[in-house]
Amino acid sequence: MAYATLTLEHPKTKEVRFAPVGFSWTSLCLFFCPAIYRRDWKSFILMFPLCILTLGLANIVFFFTYNRLYVKHLLDQGFEITVHGAGSVHQSNL
Repeated sequence: MAYATLTLEHPKTKEVRFAPVGFSWTSLCLFFCPAIYRRDWKSFILMFPLCILTLGLANIVFFFTYNRLYVKHLLDQGFEITVHGAGSVHQSNL
């Protein structure tokens, strides 16, 4: 389970996504399945062959990096971090 969760909202479509922050225990245990569940096809295409070729050892790397990749991918798609009760949030260096 991640330490915290970010709420991201797309300004045009008003779609809301929740993104965990911290270590990705699900990526460690379930390999590339969290990417499928989150419809994160870019990461799935990266993770699937690496997990197959390294017999699962690549998951040690994705354990530390997948949640960060997912948040960065959502921000690149135009999602914005929303904070309830605050006027605006300045984007940090992800």
